[in-house]
Amino acid sequence: MRPLPPTLRENRRYVLFRILGGTVPTQKEVYHMVADSVTALFGDAGAAEMHPAVVWSDGDYVIARCTRGFEQSLIAALSLVTKIAGEPAAFRSMATSGTILSLREKVVLEKPDAETFPGYLCSGKKIDNLSKDNAHRYLTRDDIIKE
Repeated sequence: MRPLPPTLRENRRYVLFRILGGTVPTQKEVYHMVADSVTALFGDAGAAEMHPAVVWSDGDYVIARCTRGFEQSLIAALSLVTKIAGEPAAFRSMATSGTILSLREKVVLEKPDAETFPGYLCSGKKIDNLSKDNAHRYLTRDDIIKE
């Protein structure tokens, strides 16, 4: 059987969520929580129409997929989650898009920048932050000390 051409396929939307809570759940636990939450709020018929799925997760960021037009319903269903695997947790939606790639660019992982050296105090007025590509970045004391 041949696949459907793009014009006949069902359009999908992707929603980026951040999980707020103590421990980081696995992708399988998140998938079960999404399915349970959508089914509890909209029933089996609503879940079948929405087609929710977890397509990507990294740490406390999750990208969930649904049928176009059901983005707000998916966000509403996941905002009702209070626990994942017995631990307190909450889903917060960050962005909605038609592609996974554009949402992955919005994920801010809290890892140190390996291309930047520590700053140095220069003549008591400015801080010089020299990166590996020899580009200077200057901050004044007013930028650092906000009163």
